[in-house]
Amino acid sequence: MRILILLPNDTMGGAEQYLKMVASFHKSDIIDIYFLNKKLKNSWEDSSPLTTLHYSKYSRKYISVFLLILNLVRSKNKSYDYIFTSHVYTNGLIGILLGLRLIGTKHFVARESTSIFLRYTGLKLLSYKIFYWIGYRKVNLLISQTELMKNQLITGFPKITKLTKIEVIPNPIDVDLITKKASCTTKITLPENYIVSAGRMIPEKGYDILINAFSKLRPQFKDLKLLILGEGIERTNLEGLVTKLNLEDDVLLPGFVDNVYPYFKKATICVVSSRVEGFPNVLLQMMSQNSKVVSTLCAGGIENIPGIRISETNSEKELQKAITLALNSHEDNRNLFDEYLKSRNISSFMTKVNHYLNSVKTKK
Repeated sequence: MRILILLPNDTMGGAEQYLKMVASFHKSDIIDIYFLNKKLKNSWEDSSPLTTLHYSKYSRKYISVFLLILNLVRSKNKSYDYIFTSHVYTNGLIGILLGLRLIGTKHFVARESTSIFLRYTGLKLLSYKIFYWIGYRKVNLLISQTELMKNQLITGFPKITKLTKIEVIPNPIDVDLITKKASCTTKITLPENYIVSAGRMIPEKGYDILINAFSKLRPQFKDLKLLILGEGIERTNLEGLVTKLNLEDDVLLPGFVDNVYPYFKKATICVVSSRVEGFPNVLLQMMSQNSKVVSTLCAGGIENIPGIRISETNSEKELQKAITLALNSHEDNRNLFDEYLKSRNISSFMTKVNHYLNSVKTKK
């Protein structure tokens, strides 16, 4: 089969991790992966020999989109069996290209990467709505990560139900790959007792809430450290908060870490402190390596995951309480977590995708 995957760039957020798992599942097929940015990382260099990576020479997306269209027009074979995308703009762009018949496909599978109508307002939200309207008509299957996320999309843009078929398929996880990476602990020096969180330093991740909660539980757990792995626009603000709370020796902000799994494995507990998420893939990754995990109710379905200590969002008090309970607990959730994660492997995910695609075809 021939498969096309389109991404904004080659950094490894949740949406990119999902698409990489899809590419890995189809490693015996011919795959074209296009990035609307120049090469930033080596995140995709371990792709199968049948995969071709197409990077833009420019960082400006408008130029990159033009060059993408030019490359597709020049392509000898621009018809694909599957096209996979996972961002509103790339979903919409592929829909436009299909509408103009610049490319063709049997199955266009798009995925919503976040709750757009909770995160954005004004012109930014309007631009997303335009892409929904003009691009999503060609989507054969639109994947929502949770039922809540699906309902938020339909409430925010009711016409979406007339444009495409929307189905809830929970995010997949590649436990075997993660476990292999978790064993690579060379050159890593870690505190003896620490809490870890990971993700981009943006307001949605709630790291300010986590740092404030940590400062309140420090008197009870004097040897405890906090590690926040990631980089982003909130770094200066977070560093200022750490200084204000006199936690310079206790809160560590090492920046972007290519392999977070050894940090998850060795942590006393892992924490997701987000205000809002589509669904935090990092939560599943933490569960694969650690039996003590705390998460805010930042996405639908988290309250139903067995063994997770949950906290209300935007509450330092509730997050502090959940972390304290986890620190004092002697429970081992390993079996619970392993059983839950088995149901979310990439093979099961793709079986559901093809089931829904076949149901669309049957109705037609």
